[in-house]
Amino acid sequence: MRKFLNRLVMSGLLATSTVASAGPVVIGGDDLNDHGNWTGTVNASGWLYIQNALSNLVSQVTLSGNDGTIVVLGSAPTVPAASTPTSNNGCGAAYWPALAISRTVTCIDGAAAITAYLGGVASGANRPAVLLYPGSGVGNSVDTAEEAALTASAATIAAFVANGGGLLAHTGAYTWLSALVPGITILGACQSGSAVLTPAGIAAFPTITNANITAGPCHNTFGGNLGGLQALARDGTGANFILGGGAGTTFAVRAPDPIPTLDRFGLIALALALAAAVGLGRKHLKARA
Repeated sequence: MRKFLNRLVMSGLLATSTVASAGPVVIGGDDLNDHGNWTGTVNASGWLYIQNALSNLVSQVTLSGNDGTIVVLGSAPTVPAASTPTSNNGCGAAYWPALAISRTVTCIDGAAAITAYLGGVASGANRPAVLLYPGSGVGNSVDTAEEAALTASAATIAAFVANGGGLLAHTGAYTWLSALVPGITILGACQSGSAVLTPAGIAAFPTITNANITAGPCHNTFGGNLGGLQALARDGTGANFILGGGAGTTFAVRAPDPIPTLDRFGLIALALALAAAVGLGRKHLKARA
């Protein structure tokens, strides 16, 4: 009987292990990477949002053997990155916020380079802590060919998150997201002025504030099927403005846990347990008689 119970417990653990090990995600309709700067001492406006988002993401990454870096997909490396402390640069908008939390940034530019890098992610050769999609709302950002490369490797991005990696994304075409969450709609209208975090957003990312997410305009909201993503913030009209979740987030809706089935040993154990229960019941009745 004890072995039978152990089998049931292990079935439950296996069913939930993938979700439990998945990473944190922040997918926004914002271009806050285009509305911030490094003042010389601190990140301001939209870059403070990025700093806080990265800090929360990194703290929840569970990917085994990750190297702690943040990799921007679709932005040319500035030489040096420190030379771009102001807006309008997708790589610089990651470099300075990451610097504030003592993290290193690598920027990958060009469709072929993105495909090669994500091929390394798929093989395990590349193990960053966070992947960052700079979108198309900032200078030095994702072009059409790079967007296509990301979409072709969308399954690798999903697997990276499922294995505990973090993901941060800003407004863009989001064709890779549509590939991962069929039925999601990327809407072109957004009102950031009175945007607010949802309870889920506050719980998942406690250091991100309403002031952070309203530090600049937004350009996308999300509707339709959200898959396994939650609404982390809503814009002034109540539309979903930022999606994602803390550790354990997946793109697909989690299927119900499977009902454990019994092999022949489990059936034998169950039969013996029932027989023993019946025998005890009979002895109890005889004793009372």
